[in-house]
Amino acid sequence: MVNDCLRKGPFPASCLKAGLVAFIILPLIFIEGCSYWNGPQTNHFDGERFFNKEPDNTFSDHLKWLWEMKTVEWPEWIDDPEQPKPIPYVKNSGVIRVTYINHATVLIQTDGVNILTDPIFSNRAGPFPWMGSKRIRAPGVEIEKLPKIDVILISHDHYDHLDIPTLKLIGETSNPLILCGLGVKKRIDRIKCSDVIEMDWWQEHPVSPGVNITFIPARHTSGRGVFDKNMTLWGGFVIEAPAGNILFAGDTGFGEFFNDIHNRYGRFQLVILPIGNYENRWFMKSQHMNPDDSVRVKEMLDAEQAMGIHYATFNEHPEQGVDAHEKDLKTALERYNVPESDFWILKFGEARELKRDEACR
Repeated sequence: MVNDCLRKGPFPASCLKAGLVAFIILPLIFIEGCSYWNGPQTNHFDGERFFNKEPDNTFSDHLKWLWEMKTVEWPEWIDDPEQPKPIPYVKNSGVIRVTYINHATVLIQTDGVNILTDPIFSNRAGPFPWMGSKRIRAPGVEIEKLPKIDVILISHDHYDHLDIPTLKLIGETSNPLILCGLGVKKRIDRIKCSDVIEMDWWQEHPVSPGVNITFIPARHTSGRGVFDKNMTLWGGFVIEAPAGNILFAGDTGFGEFFNDIHNRYGRFQLVILPIGNYENRWFMKSQHMNPDDSVRVKEMLDAEQAMGIHYATFNEHPEQGVDAHEKDLKTALERYNVPESDFWILKFGEARELKRDEACR
């Protein structure tokens, strides 16, 4: 009923009621227990829950967002052209190869290490195969065609970024190292075949000689129900490699912490930034960057190349058209006088290679 309502335009009273049931009641039933972090208070942890420096949306804001929601029709399904199978490894230390799979799932290959971000191959982003946002296109790479995965990066525990069935399948074939925020390990303890390391903001972990990964701040939230909101930590990742610095931002709103990232790392060879699911803006600005924000971040980080993610996969935020991110990104690039070639929107399954810029050394 809720999905049907989301396709009928402005919310009538019956649809609002259905939305409230889905938003309030169902998470209480299907909540995955109280996963949280036990540790000392910090500047982003109060002893029970994590928090952003910037103010978060309130429960009343959520209700207002539902009430004001005006939906845009999305396609039921999109067939994408088949792309070549990913290569096994990139051995050249001066090369970064990225393959866009879907949503926030990117295969990053550099210096003999295969890294996969926020992998989701399930048909729905939700607690059960029959519940949650439904995908409108297949992953750009079939899970069976992935190369051996050495490292998985989990930005946060929302269902569209932490997909347990996908992690189980990859764990059985690759036995990767999983890096995630504080508290998230309890979510994925059932995956016995993988090592899981929890990280606080600015904590580092070497994954191979010359390749180091740091968990960095983001402006977002966490939780898979109502009572466990913000009990686990969200963030992005910086990958330091011989080929250059790489940023995977995960899910985030715009924040001044990007200046802190630039101060620590200098120039970036590649920044992977969200550019979708950003309307209604007054509500989403604390959760998701829009294309204008992401172009600003590229410029703040003095990045050689940017790549967009988090668009046109799951019909989660029906307030914008399925291709709105493309139009808005073009407008933002023109506003900041950035060439379109400097900010990739890859096809699903498409791979590109980036060679080390000497200026980034």
